[in-house]
Amino acid sequence: MMAGGKSSAMFRPRTVGEAVEMLAAAHESGTAVALLGGGTDLVPALRSGERSAETVVALRRVLELRVRGAGADSLTIGAGVTYTDLDGWSLSPGLARAARVVGSVQIRNTGTVGGALGSARPGGDLLTFLTAADAEVLTVSPRGPERMPLPRFLADGLAPDALVTAVRLARPGGPQVYLKIGGRQAAYPAVVSCAVLVDRVRHRLTCAIGGVGLLPVRMGEAERYARDEVDWSTGTVSSSAARRFGDLVVEAAARVSPALPAGPRGSAEYRWHAAGVLAGRAFARCLHLTAPPVGEPARGSAAGGQP
Repeated sequence: MMAGGKSSAMFRPRTVGEAVEMLAAAHESGTAVALLGGGTDLVPALRSGERSAETVVALRRVLELRVRGAGADSLTIGAGVTYTDLDGWSLSPGLARAARVVGSVQIRNTGTVGGALGSARPGGDLLTFLTAADAEVLTVSPRGPERMPLPRFLADGLAPDALVTAVRLARPGGPQVYLKIGGRQAAYPAVVSCAVLVDRVRHRLTCAIGGVGLLPVRMGEAERYARDEVDWSTGTVSSSAARRFGDLVVEAAARVSPALPAGPRGSAEYRWHAAGVLAGRAFARCLHLTAPPVGEPARGSAAGGQP
């Protein structure tokens, strides 16, 4: 493999332990290392010289990273699980929906959960959903295993001798919706993305927006508003509350700092407006409206859908 015109050594561990040993040895020697999962982001970056690495640790043979499982209250998804593996996963319909609209078929077949965390794209489909789901990131290093909230992982980054092994999130407690706006939906990265998850057991709704800041952000004020407006015994909410929910998301999106710079695919004002539209629609699709918003029929609960 070429990295900025120079050849990189390739290591192919078969276990998590072997991978950590390789990372630790490279760190101690001061060697620049890159982790290779699906390679959808790393390989083009190495070929173009955008990134460089003296050593590449390829993880495709580490079967431990390709496991997904369910506990009584949580779901655990290995860092090597691909988007295609998640597509259609009935235990988390919202996550399955987010995985289904990532890139092309080729990207979904090779791109991994660990890669989504590593690239941390502002409008990343999986990252937006995991932010709304209060996901934890599981890592391992020579110091042992560690678990941390997703926001802390994204803020602090991964230690040079550590490896992401999995993400963990709660089992769904109600409807989940993921929506995005892109050039051709799945064929292009999201300009703006939105995930709304409802927990009927804990009387809670969470919402994350991608594409307005450097990372997906939670809409705390809108979440608190929803908690007080929803009739949790029936899962219903007024149409005016759905509109207000979208307005609160627009206001919060406009306050995100640092904001993404304006680009050819949308000004900041456009992204704020789009965030509110997606959030209002996702909110309405997760809950039963007592009366439909103007111009849109009332919807029951759903696992996902196009905006």
